[in-house]
Amino acid sequence: MTAGLEVERFDPACATEGDLRGYYRVMLARQEIDRPDEPRLTYEDVLGRLENPFVGFGPVVYWVARLGGEVVGLAIVYFLEEESGHIGLTEVIVHPRVRRRGIGTAVLKAVVPELRARGRTLVETWQITKGSDGERWARSLNFRSVHTVLMQALVIPGADSALWQDDVPAGYRLRRWAGVVPEDLVTSFAAARNAMHDAPLGGLGYEEPEWTAERVRAREAELRRNNIELRAVVAVHESTGEVAGLTELELHPHRPFWGFQRDTAVSAPHRGHGLGRCIKAHLIHWLLADRPDLDRIYTTTGAGNEHMIRVNEQLGFTTVRTMVAVNRDLAELEAELRTR
Repeated sequence: MTAGLEVERFDPACATEGDLRGYYRVMLARQEIDRPDEPRLTYEDVLGRLENPFVGFGPVVYWVARLGGEVVGLAIVYFLEEESGHIGLTEVIVHPRVRRRGIGTAVLKAVVPELRARGRTLVETWQITKGSDGERWARSLNFRSVHTVLMQALVIPGADSALWQDDVPAGYRLRRWAGVVPEDLVTSFAAARNAMHDAPLGGLGYEEPEWTAERVRAREAELRRNNIELRAVVAVHESTGEVAGLTELELHPHRPFWGFQRDTAVSAPHRGHGLGRCIKAHLIHWLLADRPDLDRIYTTTGAGNEHMIRVNEQLGFTTVRTMVAVNRDLAELEAELRTR
């Protein structure tokens, strides 16, 4: 391990401004090297994410690595729950200036006891830029590459708004809302969300939730607590009144000019009618009518999901980054780290 390196738990709520600035510098330097497609991070962006962690991934814990008192690395670990409660979703980030000096491995060693204490058996990471130092580091620790994901972006200025004009297929009607699913739809909405079980996930340990009306309401409440605005458009089957397809988008307070496209799903009996494209087009059109200042919308799509990739491209999205997901059994990883 690099001489003088110290790794410890990090509580953003109690951190000094110096540590927060150091955390920001690591995140910014990583972005410039590994995610150059993104607009430059601001200090407020990073503080906002610390104040509003991703919703639906369980509690989050942070670590920082200091060298000579300067923050040079960090770890962010979400402890997934329910069906995926065996996973520690772990991201290790090291400032490019001090990479290849064992800092990432030292940070991971510090994280492992907490993973074990919380009953995790699998360490998984989802968004490593393909071809990056991070991918090479994960490979050196014998993580398995289990899934490939495309990051796609719709950059609003200059986009062709005609792409978001889509007729509703015969036999369906659209409904939309912000925040809360209407009570008359919540049960069938939950059932339609379970169509995500068909999405190709490669060898991920993550399992899609089994959605119920109660879980939908719990997620809505968690989004409200984190000041995240949720918008949804669904296609309702005229004959049955059931939700046949849905798409959701989140607006986060620390990045008010970005939209984060979340799940899009169409139930198996209703596929082949163009519902996925229709509901996504209507969501974009509705959102921009309310938020003409929006700059871009991001979405992630499994590389094997050719249909959804094509739908996104038809709506004006372009692929800006390819990412890999990796995982490794925790016991095997512990044994590996003891040799380092």
